[in-house]
Amino acid sequence: MFLQLSDLHILDRGTLPVGADPLANLDRAIDIIEASPSRPDGFLLTGDLADSGTPVAYGLLRDRIERLSGLSGAPVVVVPGNHDNRAAFQLGLLGSYGSGRADTPIDQVHWFGGLRVISLDTVVPACDGGTLRDSQLRRLQDELSTPARDGTILAMHHPPVSSPIRSMAAMALDNPDRLAAAIEGTDVCLIVAGHNHHASAGLLGRIPVWVGPALSYSSDALVEDSYTGRRGSAFSRIDVADRQPLVTVVPVPL
Repeated sequence: MFLQLSDLHILDRGTLPVGADPLANLDRAIDIIEASPSRPDGFLLTGDLADSGTPVAYGLLRDRIERLSGLSGAPVVVVPGNHDNRAAFQLGLLGSYGSGRADTPIDQVHWFGGLRVISLDTVVPACDGGTLRDSQLRRLQDELSTPARDGTILAMHHPPVSSPIRSMAAMALDNPDRLAAAIEGTDVCLIVAGHNHHASAGLLGRIPVWVGPALSYSSDALVEDSYTGRRGSAFSRIDVADRQPLVTVVPVPL
């Protein structure tokens, strides 16, 4: 079992314009997880972890990541989003991993027994939309050429499916058909993303796609012509058995 926490938008101080307190929401989510009898195998943090990518925000988040990991010894997979700063993200959350350069995508492979989780960095610096470079897709195909016993989950920030909110649909992953072609016929059994601040499900080819809710605040999916944020917080529980995913939304009371 995995827990996906997305779009945390941690601030150095203060609240977001919708009146949300991201750090308090995260602490409440951790309290819920800690009080539960279930212990996850891993955590997936799928982007926009800091609202403006400052080192202080990543330091605050790192303290919480250590608490999450300490609950069961479960690894925490961190994925950058368009609000994150790659260099500060690497230094603050990954230590010596990577080049520390803002133009180098942070892609990682994690193993949970026979289940593989591949995190893909879809960030385009100074842009809200996402992409995957040709070099990333080639490395992904190389990695997937060796199947995992229990299948593979892809974790990214920008969804490879649309949104009913037009502005969010315009800043999804561009050219998702390229990703679909790269993973066709492989052992990928689920794609997990964030970014939209509303939960949704779809398909990329024949692969299920789950777009998780945001922990910081929610978007109103019934308003199509403009982006309307509102207070609301949730995360996702992801179970995979025999390569069949089951995803459940866990609300975080405010």
